[in-house]
Amino acid sequence: MGKRLLLLWTFLSVGFQLLVAQSLNVSGVVISKEDDLPVAGAAVLVKGSSKGTITDIDGNFSIANVPQNATLVVSFIGQKTTEVAAAANLRILLDSDTQLLNEVVITALGIQRQAKEVGYATAKITADELNVSKGTNATSALIGKVSGLQVTTQSANLDGDVRVNLRGSRSFKGDNSALLVLDGVQTPLSYLQSLNPNDIENVSVLKGAGAAALYGSDAANGVLYVSTKQGNRGKPNLTYSLTTTFDKVAYLPKLQSRFGPGQTSGVTGLPDYIADENQQYGTEFDGSLINVGSPLFDPENPSGTYLQLPYSFVKNGREGFYQTGVGIQNDVSYSSSDERGSMYLSYQHLDKTGTIEKDKQIRQTLRFNASRNYKKLTVAAKTSYSNTANDLNNISSGGIYNLMNTAGHINIRDYRNWSDPNVRGASPDEWLNDYYTNPWFQLDNYRKANRQDRLTLSADVDYQAFPWLKLQARGGISLGFTNSTTTQGAYHFTDWAKKNVYGARNDIYSLVSTKSSLSSRTNLDFIASADHAFGDFKIKGLLGYSIQDVYAEDKEVKADRLEIDNFFNVKNKIGELGGSNSWSRSRKLGFFGSIDLGYRDWAFLQVTGRNDWTSLLDPSRWSFFYPSANVSVVLSEVIPSLKESDTVSHLKLRSSAAKVGTVNIANYNLDDLVNTASYFPFGTLAAYSLSTNIRNRNIEPEFTTEYEVGAELGLLRDRITLEAAVYSQTTTGQTVNISLPVSTGYTSSYTNAGTMRGRGLEFDLHLNPLVKTGDFRFNLGVNLTFIDTKVVELTDGVDELVIDGDYADYAIVGMSYPMIKATDWKRNPEGKVIVDAVTGLPSAGDIVPIGKADPAIRLGITPTFRYKDFSLSGVFDYRGGHYTRSGLEYDMLFTGSSYLSTISGRQRFVFPNSVIAQTDAAGNTTYRDNTDITVNTGGVQFWNGIYKTGRANQVFSAASWRLRELSLAYDVPQRIVNKTKVLQRVSARLVAQNLFMWVPKTNYWGDPDYSGGGNNIAGMAGTSPAGARTFGFNVLVSF
Repeated sequence: MGKRLLLLWTFLSVGFQLLVAQSLNVSGVVISKEDDLPVAGAAVLVKGSSKGTITDIDGNFSIANVPQNATLVVSFIGQKTTEVAAAANLRILLDSDTQLLNEVVITALGIQRQAKEVGYATAKITADELNVSKGTNATSALIGKVSGLQVTTQSANLDGDVRVNLRGSRSFKGDNSALLVLDGVQTPLSYLQSLNPNDIENVSVLKGAGAAALYGSDAANGVLYVSTKQGNRGKPNLTYSLTTTFDKVAYLPKLQSRFGPGQTSGVTGLPDYIADENQQYGTEFDGSLINVGSPLFDPENPSGTYLQLPYSFVKNGREGFYQTGVGIQNDVSYSSSDERGSMYLSYQHLDKTGTIEKDKQIRQTLRFNASRNYKKLTVAAKTSYSNTANDLNNISSGGIYNLMNTAGHINIRDYRNWSDPNVRGASPDEWLNDYYTNPWFQLDNYRKANRQDRLTLSADVDYQAFPWLKLQARGGISLGFTNSTTTQGAYHFTDWAKKNVYGARNDIYSLVSTKSSLSSRTNLDFIASADHAFGDFKIKGLLGYSIQDVYAEDKEVKADRLEIDNFFNVKNKIGELGGSNSWSRSRKLGFFGSIDLGYRDWAFLQVTGRNDWTSLLDPSRWSFFYPSANVSVVLSEVIPSLKESDTVSHLKLRSSAAKVGTVNIANYNLDDLVNTASYFPFGTLAAYSLSTNIRNRNIEPEFTTEYEVGAELGLLRDRITLEAAVYSQTTTGQTVNISLPVSTGYTSSYTNAGTMRGRGLEFDLHLNPLVKTGDFRFNLGVNLTFIDTKVVELTDGVDELVIDGDYADYAIVGMSYPMIKATDWKRNPEGKVIVDAVTGLPSAGDIVPIGKADPAIRLGITPTFRYKDFSLSGVFDYRGGHYTRSGLEYDMLFTGSSYLSTISGRQRFVFPNSVIAQTDAAGNTTYRDNTDITVNTGGVQFWNGIYKTGRANQVFSAASWRLRELSLAYDVPQRIVNKTKVLQRVSARLVAQNLFMWVPKTNYWGDPDYSGGGNNIAGMAGTSPAGARTFGFNVLVSF
């Protein structure tokens, strides 16, 4: 028995050793032959199987249980694919693939084409570039990365909107925003803000009409094509990431620190201190103990008792209104893939507080992507869900206006607990000026809460019917649900406080408003594509049909006064409920096609055409057609000296011409509409009135025609790449609403009128690497945009069109668009200000053009330094050649908090660059320089009464340099990570956003980046809440 057991043991031992001998544990490092640096992210696969992995940040890899005699296939973008025999401790060298033009790019309709075939400008932003500083907003992360792209932030609030434009404006009053295409499905651009940036694989930017013509009228302003992640080849991957950020208010306006509350005496002309005044034109701070506000109720003193404070400027006294906002973002994702399919699952939770107390945002996103291959059939499905809940203040301008009405010797933080009776002077009854209330009270009393749910669903079915024919069906829907509640709390002033006659002492009553909205966009595409090669030619063809349905519904119910204070329910109403209800639907059908012709793999021609039918227009006008054509020639494959050059890697010339139509008119604006008549319903009596806008059913689409010429150059094995483009685009038949004489019985009418022309230059330079030595590497990217958009014509007899009010944007024939106009001083022919010979005061002149509101120059610089396992990355950007209007400066001149109002010490002074008019006996007017006549007052009457009326004085250069993003990252060496047997990657990084800003000295009021208003309103800083400087850290662990 013992011998049998021994024999069995020997047999099993030998068999096990033979079995082990038939497999290997393969490991090694992948190195770039060009610079001897590790290649991170290279795919290492066992040939003929699904087994494989991805190299880590140090280029290392390992694969267990690889069969003997197996072959490894190693590939990486920009490198030639290499095959090596499986072994331990391999050192695999990858040679550069100088055929960078063979890379695949995404074009219109998500069609993949080789870069050399494309005859128009495209760009790609990778996931690493997008997530340099681990921001929570994917839209803002686009800034400074690509030429031709402009992102404008409209508000610093947690729920602030952004605008995205490609190649400037095309329409006077229509939508100029780029189209968002998410995984092949057209989606509202606002969805990009709720998208988890960590889910994004890359963003393809289709800049012009030629790039986006096949998408239809929605893509007239270019396309952002966002591709989300799918499973990577190799073993499954589980990744967890934690990002924590801290937001600190930055770039607040420069305020005067010399004078307290009061007015300039009309008798003596000297400043008087007024304890309860909000305007800060009083006496100079002197450190004495002084009364503030109105007398406070005192049962022992019938006249009341004053609160007293030192009459000294409190440094950072107003800044105490802000807090450090904290954001905590947790991300987890799981992915896997094999030769049959892939899947990707992710979840994100963001908990963020604002820089204004009690403002809070919680966002959750969930994504699931999956695909499967069945021989000739490929099926892919993608879904994402996001839920964003905001609890925000509902104060106009975020409370900054009331801060400017708070005197400089008051430390606002001391009055935070306004409801505490022991904090005298803090409550609305006792606030320290008689005109505006305590900002802390506003934060508590005026609130808005909203919840936004967004769901996207898409499916894509590809069927390879024949080797030369592919059929594709793609569908997607974007659903948005929003519910919001706006409340105003009640406050009843005491009898003592009501003795004050000013409005701040009127009772405040509770009110509540609830709103709900539903929006959906459904898209269906059916595409057949074919390709065939014969001789030196390759031909591809595409035919497709698309259907789009857009629906929106809004409801509001409000009670303007409640019976029970602070019980926010519309049933708790006094009087009738108010509200509204609306819905709209539009449909668009499209039929499109393209033909691509290639010759010897170096010359390419594409011709496209599309016809749309839209319900927005009258049936006699709702069909419109637009074509495009583009050509590409790879000279480095034709000219022998270039083909054999060691210096020139590739050289391509391209050109395109395209025409695209778009409809810029809202639903039902061509129909006869009725409105509820003013002051009705009256009891049970209802009345309606016809719209005063006459309906023009002959409205047609706006058409943009664009011509583009470009070149792409690669040098030194593509270590240096340069792309350049010049374009000209002209939009005709603009849809505008023009005024009509009252005698017509109407006030306005829509018409097609006006032409706008845009021209631009775009450059994208990449130096990869610019410097390399030992373990050190320096990469540099630079993008530069010059853009000039001008109004060519409007309509007969009209030279300018108001875009937004008198002190705002205009379209003016022969000038840049949009143009800021504002009231200026009267000036002599040399441009000097004409002042009165007695008072020394200027007088308001005409409303004149000041400057364009959109940047003429945009520059982005993206350096990356790498040393061993450390990397330092940044994004610098510059915007210049434009102006902005500061509503905040206007308000600060009113309140007397403006730094400018103290440059003369509130004394009389000679108005700078001024002249005095002189008229001789013959009636001829000449001007002499004013060197002795001072303004008759240097106080409130001048700064608030005279200077403020010249609205051109609140228009400033909007130029700015800034360090937009900064990241210092460390990746734990792979040799250490591998020892855990569990982890695949561990990294940590310090991040910062909006770190530094440099602006002209004339800008002392804040960040010019913020521009309020709608889609076409530019250069209007308004009184937006202050922006923030962000610091944080990120930790990532991959299993």
